[in-house]
Amino acid sequence: MADHGHDSERGPRRVTALAHSRPAATDRRTGTLLADPPRLPGQPQPKVQPPGPARPTGPTARQERAVRAAGAPQRGGDRRGGRNPALDGVRALAVLCVLVFHMDLLPGGYLGVDVFFVLSGFLITGQLLAERDRTGGVSLTRFYLRRAYRLLPAFWLLALAGFTAVVLLGIGTAGERTEFLDSLAASALYLNNYFQVVRQSTGAGWLGHTWSLSLEEQFYLLWPLVLVALCSRPWLARRLPVVLLGGVAGVVLWRNVLVTSGAPGTRTYFALDTRADALLVGCALAAWLRAARHGAAGEGGVAGEGRVALRWRRRLDRVMAVLPVAGPAALALLAVATMTAPSGWGERSALLSRGGYTVIALLAGALILTLEQAATTSWLFRALAARPLAWLGQVSYGFYLWHFPVVAHWGNGLTGALGRWPAVVAVGVISVALAAASYYLLERPIQRRRPAESRPRSRSRPPQRNMTVT
Repeated sequence: MADHGHDSERGPRRVTALAHSRPAATDRRTGTLLADPPRLPGQPQPKVQPPGPARPTGPTARQERAVRAAGAPQRGGDRRGGRNPALDGVRALAVLCVLVFHMDLLPGGYLGVDVFFVLSGFLITGQLLAERDRTGGVSLTRFYLRRAYRLLPAFWLLALAGFTAVVLLGIGTAGERTEFLDSLAASALYLNNYFQVVRQSTGAGWLGHTWSLSLEEQFYLLWPLVLVALCSRPWLARRLPVVLLGGVAGVVLWRNVLVTSGAPGTRTYFALDTRADALLVGCALAAWLRAARHGAAGEGGVAGEGRVALRWRRRLDRVMAVLPVAGPAALALLAVATMTAPSGWGERSALLSRGGYTVIALLAGALILTLEQAATTSWLFRALAARPLAWLGQVSYGFYLWHFPVVAHWGNGLTGALGRWPAVVAVGVISVALAAASYYLLERPIQRRRPAESRPRSRSRPPQRNMTVT
């Protein structure tokens, strides 16, 4: 399988893995994790107070006390801060679906891209809103530096390996060399998704899959600016989840207009303006959970914020009642979709463009919500948080980057020698080894050397939450 590009017969072939991490949000005055409601104020101080953050006082504390009195659910059931390994498990399953899809054994495995997009929107928006709650604003400089330190090292390692093989060592034809250099330029500028719209290319089997990285980088560039603008207007800030769902509807409508006007499947599949609905579903979910926990971005006065917070919490309470069923059902439907979705650009693919991609994103959102709110003792959480899956989710960015050239250059040979499914296992093992080497020898050491000014400032260093994105 030397060629796994997006051609007119085979259809979409890529997905991105999300693997950045961020520290937990804390209140700068108290050190309290923002993932949990603050302690109730007004209680007499004991003579000997156990170690821990100070209790908040003042109007903010009164507001939080009113919200707590409403019986608001706690994030993650009995889980308090820390990574959410179940989301890493979701990420691992999605990237494995992509691998099997590229080995021609799972026709709808490319739908993992929608799961990753929803995760990306959810985690990035949660990070930005937590920083705004913590500091009163969002540092775009720190945000972009975090993205650069997380994304660029592993990508440029892959690009260097491809450049060495194709250009310096001359492996492949002159046409493949030109194809690689064109894809390298498009990928380095994070425009590969629109390059795929104009001319589908695998980048000589090295860089064709980076279209989704380009799409997400465009999202990372634009979304913080849009979010800051929305939050600067109290009326919009208080209704942020609804505003974002309106954005989802707008993208669906725009995509339908393009399909009706005869736009090719590549136009609706690769472009940011037609795939942003999955990202916005994740953004809306993060905004909803944050609004339910903390009110609407600190706007409109304590009383107004309290009413808004209680309204969002009541809505979350109603949804919580069905999550034990909705989460597993969403996972099952996503599994069915990966086995039955079309892999070409024909009429069935057009149905996905008309609304199917949005349905997939909503199912992914329901699964993420379940894993964020359910107790860690639930069978679904424990299954997805299993250590092998959680670890693969942590290194999934490197796995995604390296699995594509492994499939492109060794997939056919391994299939002929071993058979299809043993070849999938062999490709997976090779990809895992390369991803682990990238993660432990390159990505983590560079993250440790990130300049101090690029890290969020806080008085304490709480456990890391699962805000990992790519």
